[in-house]
Amino acid sequence: MLQAVRDTLKPGARVLSITSDAAVNAYARWGGYGASKAALEQLTAVFAAENPTLKVYWVDPGDLRTEMHQAAFPGEDISDRPLPDVRVPALIDLLEGDAPSARYIAASLASVVAETVETAA
Repeated sequence: MLQAVRDTLKPGARVLSITSDAAVNAYARWGGYGASKAALEQLTAVFAAENPTLKVYWVDPGDLRTEMHQAAFPGEDISDRPLPDVRVPALIDLLEGDAPSARYIAASLASVVAETVETAA
């Protein structure tokens, strides 16, 4: 899909892929999910390398309190994990900022985006 729309993207356009730590860590019974996220990360990284005028990000949102995460840990209390909307402001900051194309972890995004803004100023 990215290749199909590449020629319509203007320099500086942002591309965001949502990935997972399952792309880089092996979890029992998560083989298909982890393999697909690893493939997404590689495709996104190659797309970034091939399109240096674009801002291309692949972001691991971290453990979140979602139905999917609960299903992976049946009977376990996952209420200590943040809701997805807690990560949204950092993603918006990334998309509106000038951070370099790269893989990011959402929980540490706020400091990366702040550093980029300070460096650019």
